[in-house]
Amino acid sequence: MILKDKTALVTGAARGIGKAIALTLVREGADVAVTDINQAGIREVAQEAAKMGRKSAHVVLDVSDVDSVRNGFAEAKKRLGPIDILVNNAGITTNVATVVRMTEDNWNRELAINLSGVFFCTKQVLPDMVARKWGRIINISSGAGTMGGFGQCSYSASKAGMLGFTKVVALEHAKDNITSNVLVLGLVRTDAYTAIREDMRARIEKRIPLRRPADPAEVAEVVAFLASERASYVNGAEINVSAGMELFTF
Repeated sequence: MILKDKTALVTGAARGIGKAIALTLVREGADVAVTDINQAGIREVAQEAAKMGRKSAHVVLDVSDVDSVRNGFAEAKKRLGPIDILVNNAGITTNVATVVRMTEDNWNRELAINLSGVFFCTKQVLPDMVARKWGRIINISSGAGTMGGFGQCSYSASKAGMLGFTKVVALEHAKDNITSNVLVLGLVRTDAYTAIREDMRARIEKRIPLRRPADPAEVAEVVAFLASERASYVNGAEINVSAGMELFTF
């Protein structure tokens, strides 16, 4: 129970990686606000969390809409108290187009969700974290942000921007005992993974030294560590959770 008496908020927690993170934090003793635009999904996750013996709240929240973020975080605080741990996980991966074919509307939408949402959510928790002199901010990025990705100009740009933002928060708030770290994910077994054409999945998996995608629970374990006192000296770090996908392999 490395997170006993802590309160966490996870965005994009209705399914996949976000769901695994939320339930892992609960297992480690945290009360958790489960947020997403998918109301039915977050209700189910919150109910599962409650069965594990911790307090939980499900809050409908659109990270790209600053008013929705303000209202959602206020509701979460009202129900669970100040947020100690923020996990910025919400994002979209379906906006695929080359630079030439990318529309301005699609570009703006992806940046709004994947990057501006991280900014909006982080601003909501910092004042309480500063006042309490304790906080953990964990952002979920992607190898596309460090390596690029063909047909992923907006996704790669948003995930790369998250790396820089993470480090700025780490620098500005280390004095407040707040750490800010980012996970750089490789291939993870989610709905987005199963949507990839089978032959393309096989090609991608051959680049991974372990020759398999991650399970969402494997990502969640790293988040739980970073959220705990055990990671008190880890700050401003880019942590690859990719099984070495970024390494040169034959």
